Amino acid sequence: MTSAPRPPLWSIRGLQACRPATRYTVGVLLFVLALSLRWVADDLFPPGFPFLTFFPAVIIATFIAGRGPGMVCAILSGLAAWYFFVPPEFSFAINTQVATAMLFYTGVVAVDIVLIDGLTRRQRQLEESEARLAEMAANQALLFKELQHRVANNLASVASMLRLQRRQIERNPALALPLIDRADQRIEMMGRVHRQLYDPAVQTKPISEILASAVNLAREMADADAVDVDVVAEDVRLEVGRLLPLVLLLTELLANSFKHAFAPGQPGRIDVRLERVDDARLCLTVADNGRGMPATDPADHIPGGVRTRRGLGTAIIAGLVAQLGGSHRVRSGADGAANPGVTTVVLFPETLVRQG
Repeated sequence: MTSAPRPPLWSIRGLQACRPATRYTVGVLLFVLALSLRWVADDLFPPGFPFLTFFPAVIIATFIAGRGPGMVCAILSGLAAWYFFVPPEFSFAINTQVATAMLFYTGVVAVDIVLIDGLTRRQRQLEESEARLAEMAANQALLFKELQHRVANNLASVASMLRLQRRQIERNPALALPLIDRADQRIEMMGRVHRQLYDPAVQTKPISEILASAVNLAREMADADAVDVDVVAEDVRLEVGRLLPLVLLLTELLANSFKHAFAPGQPGRIDVRLERVDDARLCLTVADNGRGMPATDPADHIPGGVRTRRGLGTAIIAGLVAQLGGSHRVRSGADGAANPGVTTVVLFPETLVRQG
């Protein structure tokens, strides 16, 4: 298992992240400290060492405060050493020896500043790379846990679906082959949706494109090219854990419409809408203009034109709605409404609040 890189014990980014005024003040203070030490210890040094305390000041200033403060410290140190400690003292007189000494000092501090600045830049790049690696490792661990959770849920869904299919086959063995074919289609659909949603590119796609891809997938699986499906979705962002049951629910609703609402090859229309009801809830509506649900047992009716539908598809839809933490209702235009077809409305929270 990949482990995240440990954070560095010391970070140069924090030392050079202060405001420019603070960093340049540090450079000037280091120059003052170097000048004071050189002045106090002047009698302890033999002649010919005017820059002795200034070199460390330039190195420390560059390392702590950055290239700009290091250059300021170097310039002030060079001028101070020239004026106070390079003979003739207390003057900016120039001769061959003074020019040689100042060129030597300039070359040394220039090399120091360039090398130290390069090292600190490299250190910052390494720290930024380690931070990116740590973030990637954390995201990988989170995605792996989410993937495990979703795979377990999907396998449980498959097991439940197969149990329901088995009961139907026990009641009517003649339906075995059609039911097995339908189960195979559902499992294949689940796998393809799973692969699509866990593609990293999905994170940047608008939800309308994700739903449109699910529509194309469902239409391809059902061989329903004659049915026109229109998708309209508001710009909402859902995590993958919420997208997966939503897309599976949409594909199941579309599969039911393709199978029951239209005859093979019959033209038709299905409208898919994802709308925001309020700040916390979303509404998915899938409405077809097909033949509607047939009138069967009056006990299957609920006042108001709402009808219950029993079967494996209904059980799968109810399970996916439950995963979303929502509720749904189904209306059939065959009950006397002006428009034919079946309309399924699903209300669910945008974010599922887990209890406990």
